[in-house]
Amino acid sequence: MATGKRTKSRSHAGIHCPTGGALPFRLRTTVAAAALLFSSAGHAAEWTITPAIDVNETYTDNVNLQPGSRAKSDFVTQVTPSVTVVGKGPRLTLNATYGAQETYYGNQNAASSLSNLLRADAKARVIDNLLYFDSSASITQQNISAFGPQAVDNTNSSGNRTNVRSMRFSPYLSHRFSSFATTELRYARDAVSASSGGLSTSNTDTVSFNAKSGSAFQTLGWGLQGSDATTHYTGQNDVRLQNIVGTLSYLLTPRFRLIGTTGYDHNDYTALGGTSAGYSWSGGFDWRYSSRTSLSASVGHKYYGNTFSLSALTRSRVANWSLSYDETVTTTPALFAAPGSVDTSTYLNQLLSGTITDAALRAQTVNQLIQSGNLPSSLTNSVNYFTNTTFLQKQLQAAVLLSSPKTTLLLSVFDIRREPLSSQTGIVTGQANDTTEQVGGSAVLTRRLSALTRANVTLLATRVKSVSTGRVDNTQSLRLGVTQQLGRKVRGTIELRRNQGQSTQADVAYRENAISAFLNFQL
Repeated sequence: MATGKRTKSRSHAGIHCPTGGALPFRLRTTVAAAALLFSSAGHAAEWTITPAIDVNETYTDNVNLQPGSRAKSDFVTQVTPSVTVVGKGPRLTLNATYGAQETYYGNQNAASSLSNLLRADAKARVIDNLLYFDSSASITQQNISAFGPQAVDNTNSSGNRTNVRSMRFSPYLSHRFSSFATTELRYARDAVSASSGGLSTSNTDTVSFNAKSGSAFQTLGWGLQGSDATTHYTGQNDVRLQNIVGTLSYLLTPRFRLIGTTGYDHNDYTALGGTSAGYSWSGGFDWRYSSRTSLSASVGHKYYGNTFSLSALTRSRVANWSLSYDETVTTTPALFAAPGSVDTSTYLNQLLSGTITDAALRAQTVNQLIQSGNLPSSLTNSVNYFTNTTFLQKQLQAAVLLSSPKTTLLLSVFDIRREPLSSQTGIVTGQANDTTEQVGGSAVLTRRLSALTRANVTLLATRVKSVSTGRVDNTQSLRLGVTQQLGRKVRGTIELRRNQGQSTQADVAYRENAISAFLNFQL
């Protein structure tokens, strides 16, 4: 990314919507509060402001992703002016990108639209060893259901896609008591809404506490954590999820630690099985084989049944591997509030977290990987489909990042099962109170052909199944592209796309072929 204008911040910027319309009141007030909180911390920060314009022209033979004779071709033009603001200082880090994407359909086979695109994250250290602040906001387009046509990007108007807005505001107290313990008391306010699709607008208030032993406890360690989260839905009952967990660990060898936990969950939702509370326990280990390799695993029991968790990480000079399995009682809004798995930067940050512990060095490594590998800004994963139930999510993920001076290859697979625990209404996926399973894999390959030219290949295959109805949908997409640096601040890409879906349900299978030309101007 080209470097924009750099200035030392000495004043406060006004709040303005680039599209000419007013920002929502709740977003304006939160941004204003964050600006006041960050003002003192931001004075010494170095700011980089990079405006850009993306122009995309696409021809597709199935713009609405419809089956057979209902498929319609179209020319799709997209123009996206954007601005990226990066602030780095001793007390503040900010990374925000806003774009206004105008989409125009030449044959009018779909309605032209203006979409806001936003991704912003900020962290502030207000008082050393005491008061901190995190905030984030996003506006993205999301497939509503895992069943039905799966659009690759915003050029398709499938009827299964809508705008999703999420925002987080989280001040917290964190203090290290010398070598005795570290503690954190956090409040978080999350807001999630969608333009269409039936997902209830929600606001979640969470109070959490975490304390763990410090370096003074070498052999016998301890920890205590608790959380109380209440989600307020529009048009349906609130959901409250509470838990408290105590931890004891014993260092058996310098690199191998035994870990045991006990706790209690008390949740308030209309439980399908009649039970939403109970005691929990687990036992496992944490093995730090080296600074580059670690393995953690545990087995246990909660009120909904037996539990299991796994985390394995290893890193070498050319490869980073990860394998994880976890089980979580959660909701669709909660997953949108923390969508780490589909954002490339966040995904790679998690992939490297076990082997690069320094956050600043890890962020620098991630940026280098994305730029040198020409990786996309987001990775396709399982669909966080719209449902207003509380559910148990069992998630298995594995990934490997292989890199060399000329080639970068990112492989990932996932298997995610959702089992509903509550009976809230308003389900729009067609699978009301149904257990679903999504399995898939993706591969992203980039190859540097010359100093100014790169080839890109993205392959995705997914399978989603409804356990009660037996419906199975399969989706595959292949994208082939060549990117050329046309000037110091101009980059062009030509891409071919094949996207198709099959289903055991009649008259929903589709196939699309498309060609796109992209131009990116850094201003």
